[in-house]
Amino acid sequence: MQLEIPGYTLLDSGDGRKLERFGDVVIDRPSSLCAWRRRNEAIWEGADASYSPPDRWQHAAKPFVTWQASIAGVSLELELMSNGQLGIFPEHALYLPRIGEAISHIKDRGASPVRILNLFAYTGLATAFCAQRDDVVVTHVDLAKRAIDWAKRNVQLNTPAADRVRWIVDDALAFMAREARKGSRHDIVIIDPPSFSRVSKNNSWTLEEKVPDIVNLVLDVLTPSAGIVFFTNHSAASTSDIARNIALDRFSDRGVEIAIEALSLKEAKTARLLPAGSLITLSHTS
Repeated sequence: MQLEIPGYTLLDSGDGRKLERFGDVVIDRPSSLCAWRRRNEAIWEGADASYSPPDRWQHAAKPFVTWQASIAGVSLELELMSNGQLGIFPEHALYLPRIGEAISHIKDRGASPVRILNLFAYTGLATAFCAQRDDVVVTHVDLAKRAIDWAKRNVQLNTPAADRVRWIVDDALAFMAREARKGSRHDIVIIDPPSFSRVSKNNSWTLEEKVPDIVNLVLDVLTPSAGIVFFTNHSAASTSDIARNIALDRFSDRGVEIAIEALSLKEAKTARLLPAGSLITLSHTS
């Protein structure tokens, strides 16, 4: 998997923080994983914005809240959110080229249009990437309406063909269950379930609890014998192996290829990698 992301750079990290460039903007924010030392203390002084929990941003010069950046060829609106997030998790840009290859492969097999399901789809990095391509239809599912509205703006930055995306404000698991009952199938499923989800006041779950249901639902809505899954997770390391084993059981160890890879962000000018979860890819071999 590629380690370089056009438009994004992990400039330095350490002492519980990371220094990143998104487009032309440099951001300093906490990261509990960065238990090592910083390598270049001087460059931290040039950060455009620095985050201090629980909700405070400090600016080096003129204050700002939003800006635009092109990350891995996708134009995005980014924002200094009160929780320290920006509207993108850059590690997801690492496997966008793989999604592009999958779209081309499925087209070559005769699918028209290529049906793509993006679950827990957040602000739409993968949706905007896919929607740039002809002859695709993307179903974008997220429970948060604000994230959906943000994703719509991101797609509009990349393509005028808004009819390529179907927007669904819903719980991803409930949506998949309905799709399965209707017999709806998708050629590519992209899914990034959170480690913890609160669907409603009385309905919450952890990924460890739900991973069997999630894997089975994904396979229920995947095009038989031809579909491809991109499943990312940021939970316990065992989650990926659990998901792999459930999928192998489903296919009786035959006719399916499953790979697990670490998602890591490479630091500029060093050999250090910042861990960012894992990617499971599942494809049919028959």
